[in-house]
Amino acid sequence: MSASRAATAAARCAAAGTVCLCVLAGAGAAGADDNGIAGKSAQTIADAARAAMSGATSMRMAAKVTNESGTTALDLRFDERGNCAGSVTPPGGSGKADIVKRGNDVWMKFDDALLRSQVPGGAGEDAIALINGRYLHGTTGSFLLRDFADFCDLDFFKKEFSSKPVSEQLTKGPRTTVDGRPAITVTSRGDSGTGTFQVATEGKPYLLRLQGDDASGERVEASFSAFDEPVTAKVPAPADSVDLSQLQ
Repeated sequence: MSASRAATAAARCAAAGTVCLCVLAGAGAAGADDNGIAGKSAQTIADAARAAMSGATSMRMAAKVTNESGTTALDLRFDERGNCAGSVTPPGGSGKADIVKRGNDVWMKFDDALLRSQVPGGAGEDAIALINGRYLHGTTGSFLLRDFADFCDLDFFKKEFSSKPVSEQLTKGPRTTVDGRPAITVTSRGDSGTGTFQVATEGKPYLLRLQGDDASGERVEASFSAFDEPVTAKVPAPADSVDLSQLQ
């Protein structure tokens, strides 16, 4: 599975760049309350983690992707029914965009700082006045919004999580905790980069955190939580959104 590719695909939609790292899992000593995964071989652990991630019905991903353009931050919750809610912060700290997706409908709200960075000068001020703090509303087929559909699509990420790299070298690390959840650490090295990963040792062997660098020097950090929990994607009221067709 390649969660960093998935995280980077999201960041690329927010003008971040490309990262290609392998998401792997490791093993260690088993405990009485463990799911048993820590006692397995590294390859078995990796396969189990891929299966767990590909079987998730929903999750939260909080990620940072850093390259020469800066750092793009993502905080998204999505489910297999097409619901998604969260935010994207582009490189440079120039504002933030809030995102809501339900099925094929997408709403994005750019704060004033982000609008000014994307549309400088008087045109930016005109855009701020026209949008007036509202969400832009379109569909996954909208030219301006369709790229965001990829990183708000759980199925897209599950395919990345479950993909197996051509080469993978795993080294088991110590037990640890991720936000209070017991986990096992593993380091990996391959053709596409290096990484450190923590996989849950209680419950399903979900990937809980990854950190890694690819061959180009880009870095990704991501944490995963809220597995199989309902995603509340509250749709903005009509008065709080403006249809893209009205702006074209």
